[in-house]
Amino acid sequence: MRGYLAGFALAVLLAACGQASGPASAPRPAQVEQAMGGEGRAAMAPAPPAAQDAVSSADQPTATKPDTPPQQPRGGVMFLAYTYQMGLEIPAEHLADVMDAHVRACLSAGPTLCQLVGSNRSGDPQSSMNGMVDLRGEPNWLRSFMGGINAQATAAGGRVTSQATSTEDLTRNIVDTEAHIRAQTALRDRLQEMLRNRPGRLSDLLDVERELARVQGEIDSTQSALAVMRTRVAMSELTINYASAPKSIGSDTFEPLRQAVAGFLGVVAWGFAAIITLIAGLLPFAIVIVPVVWGVIRWRRKRAERAATADVSTSTSEASKDRS
Repeated sequence: MRGYLAGFALAVLLAACGQASGPASAPRPAQVEQAMGGEGRAAMAPAPPAAQDAVSSADQPTATKPDTPPQQPRGGVMFLAYTYQMGLEIPAEHLADVMDAHVRACLSAGPTLCQLVGSNRSGDPQSSMNGMVDLRGEPNWLRSFMGGINAQATAAGGRVTSQATSTEDLTRNIVDTEAHIRAQTALRDRLQEMLRNRPGRLSDLLDVERELARVQGEIDSTQSALAVMRTRVAMSELTINYASAPKSIGSDTFEPLRQAVAGFLGVVAWGFAAIITLIAGLLPFAIVIVPVVWGVIRWRRKRAERAATADVSTSTSEASKDRS
């Protein structure tokens, strides 16, 4: 009975150690038997099925279990790229000031904390305006900056109308790219070692050099792509859209009417110009066609007159013959 209890306790202890330290630190049965000696072997022999299942499950790597989620990267590091969007509704007369304050805050922080990607605005401060600021900032600084936008909008008589956050997980891409760079670097080192220590025919050396140049170019290109992904992780993006509150009457309310009145004489002048252009285009045709048409009509009239004269003379001669 004592051996049975000792074997059961040892099996439970092994299962707990296997869950705590993972498959790499779990002791193997041979090591356990060697540590305990013959008494341990005798005690472990009659272990119950439940204890045997616990030991066998502890020896199995956790990655082989079908219900476990995918393992996190080494150290639990996740590479996430955040993108934020905000929409502000600011009175038209204050929109430029709020927008310029945001741009100055980014520029004064310096390129290590904030980078201005682009900005633009359009419209009339007396009527309606629109603007956009696109910047890239260090995550902690950007969160602090975004935290003050609502207060700035409220102080200017506006409000925050929309907020959106999107995340792109670049963990797998970065890990795979780093592994690819390591493999290509090892290949480059082997090729360089081959060039140094294995002289051969000139054609073989040229082939090795070409392959070395190709591998080095691929390493440089991959490192550039990795740097871009790391920059996206290190610097989050923020796009702020500004729009002024609509006004019932503004400086451009009657702008269409003013443009229509101002363009009245222009429209009349364009009409006369079109008529003159049409006449100028038809005049050459008239100079050529009118004489031809007039000549044809005159020729047809003369022909008709001759035919009528011939008919009259014929009828007169016939009538004189009848009287005789």
